[in-house]
Amino acid sequence: MASGARIVLPAEPLSDGATVLRPWRESDIPRLVAICRDEEIMRWTRVPTAYGITAARAWVDESRALVQDGISAPFAIISSTDHELLGSISLVRFTWEHARGEVGYLLAREARGLGHATRALRLICAWGFASLGLERIELLAATGNGASQRVAERAGFTREAVLRSYHMLHEAPFDMVAFGLLPGDVESAGGRSGTGVRADSIGSSADA
Repeated sequence: MASGARIVLPAEPLSDGATVLRPWRESDIPRLVAICRDEEIMRWTRVPTAYGITAARAWVDESRALVQDGISAPFAIISSTDHELLGSISLVRFTWEHARGEVGYLLAREARGLGHATRALRLICAWGFASLGLERIELLAATGNGASQRVAERAGFTREAVLRSYHMLHEAPFDMVAFGLLPGDVESAGGRSGTGVRADSIGSSADA
């Protein structure tokens, strides 16, 4: 896919048991506000304090333009049982000439520990490889965010390096653990389940 080409999200939601990925809707806004007021999400991401309706509506509106402009592929993470919004996950920072992208997500506090993060990662990465022609997907987790690092490994990512002072967060530099996933890694990760929150894609559009 060429730089700036339009991304086409799947016509049907991506599903893996209890976890579903679908495009954002206006009806998600109130629940998104509640999710993003979690202190842990604010700790590991650039989600602002006092996150409100205006910011959530801007994110939902922007998500459509990001898809059309070929900048991002954002999905809402949904429970398949009660259809409740659980979080946000996106493929971002595409380098089309190298068939490379990055994945970022955040997950509601009450949804953690149930395998949703791992399943959502597997779903979006498998779709990115198959539908967008990506050959590499990267994931960055703060060195202090052990839960996110474990989720990355359960989803098949390989820990590759520690990037010192890589992101500025709360006006301080953060060291980040860099993970990489290749198409052949997806199937080898099958059958493993994971837990935790990946609220570490600092500065990406996946941060709602």
